[in-house]
Amino acid sequence: MYKITQSLIASLNKNNVRYCHWKSNLLLDEALNGYDDLDLLVSKKDILKFERLIFSLGFKEGSNKNISFSSVKHFYGLDESGEILHLHVYYQIKTGPSWTKSFRFDFEEYILDNLELHHSGMPIPQKHIELVIFIFRIMLKYSKINEFILINKESQRTNKEIDYLLKNLDENRLENFLSEYFSNFTKDEIFKYIIVIKSGSKLLQFLNGNKVRNKLKRYKYLTFYEENLNNIYQFSYRFLNKLIFKQKKKLNSGTFIVVAGLDATGKTTITNELKKLLGKNFTINLIHFGKPPSTLITYPFNLMIKFLRKNSNNVNLKSSINDNKAKSLLFILRQVILSYDRYKLATKYFDKVSKGEIVICDRYKSEDYFVMDSKRLDPNVYNGIKKKLSLLENYFYNNMPTPNILFYLKVPVEVAVKRNEERIKEGKESAEFIRIRHSQNKDLTYKADFVYEIDTNREYKEVISEIKTKLWEVL
Repeated sequence: MYKITQSLIASLNKNNVRYCHWKSNLLLDEALNGYDDLDLLVSKKDILKFERLIFSLGFKEGSNKNISFSSVKHFYGLDESGEILHLHVYYQIKTGPSWTKSFRFDFEEYILDNLELHHSGMPIPQKHIELVIFIFRIMLKYSKINEFILINKESQRTNKEIDYLLKNLDENRLENFLSEYFSNFTKDEIFKYIIVIKSGSKLLQFLNGNKVRNKLKRYKYLTFYEENLNNIYQFSYRFLNKLIFKQKKKLNSGTFIVVAGLDATGKTTITNELKKLLGKNFTINLIHFGKPPSTLITYPFNLMIKFLRKNSNNVNLKSSINDNKAKSLLFILRQVILSYDRYKLATKYFDKVSKGEIVICDRYKSEDYFVMDSKRLDPNVYNGIKKKLSLLENYFYNNMPTPNILFYLKVPVEVAVKRNEERIKEGKESAEFIRIRHSQNKDLTYKADFVYEIDTNREYKEVISEIKTKLWEVL
């Protein structure tokens, strides 16, 4: 079990929060270990206490307004293992077809009054409650064509869950529960639906699914038109999202993350690790500041410069010169164009941050002159048009957005040389280049809301654990 899961259960139980894991308890052990999200039902009177406690444990709320439901929230916490635990929290029991959840069972307090303890310490509903809800959930899915196909693909898991819920079932409590909240259903009907689910034909499942839907109409809170409009919208959005938008959840505020450092310090490995960590649940963007794409304006110039660099030995075309001597007009133009492309890249993705998305940036500009990814032109060295161009380059760098968090990776130069030798990379840099690069670009000054220098000359597990922990505090 995740450490954060243990802390969650202990904190909620200690503070007498009325809650339970209300569905899919057959697989609760797996969910407690992060295999799946935890579906928690929380009493209305304990909502503020619950949220205060989980926030104190480091959980953060995420949402996607296009696929959200009122009284249903998502929270995410970072475990010490470096993995994320997802809480799917219900303040009302809403169920039915996954895309609409058009039924609301208004007996949350009854559920919370009739609990038993899982061996983990997590409260769960007594089986007579969970069985009825589970059968209705499956039958309601049968009533929708788009859900019907998906639920039949999970028939093996469905049958296992039914068998789990039938074991040690108290049939007297089942009858009393039905009498109080579903008086138009009998115990025999519930068992009939179990047979339909386990061995009924597709037609029988569909017909009985619609029968159950009609008998549950008093719990339906969306009208026929609202549900079908919502279903059409959800289908359209989910289809386009899969192909184009690629949207997931957003946290309450976006975050601009930078991983900076010299060659062979581990930037690529760490940016990919952060992408893997955050990309499972959140909308993220991965960009490379050192290689900005051309804009419509700069594309012809970059094409020309690329041609000239390829066919010229003129060192003034190289952008790796680190001094404040006057440069050629061509070199200056190249730096202005590069600064503009970087400026447009940074501001474009900062706009996404302002909309709640996460941006992970490989490399970023420092506050120093004549170093990698930073200002190369000192206006005091030039006159006339060259001075104006150098001021323009400085303007673009000075007006780039400030990252929320920046990790400055460092290793001794000889470690970087050795790592570079071991890298499998086409056209990788020479040992001499690595040494020169480290000499010219060491001890750079970066500006961000939070700047952390990270020594990557140690076990990778320690490095990535430190980075994830510091990052989660800022997200």
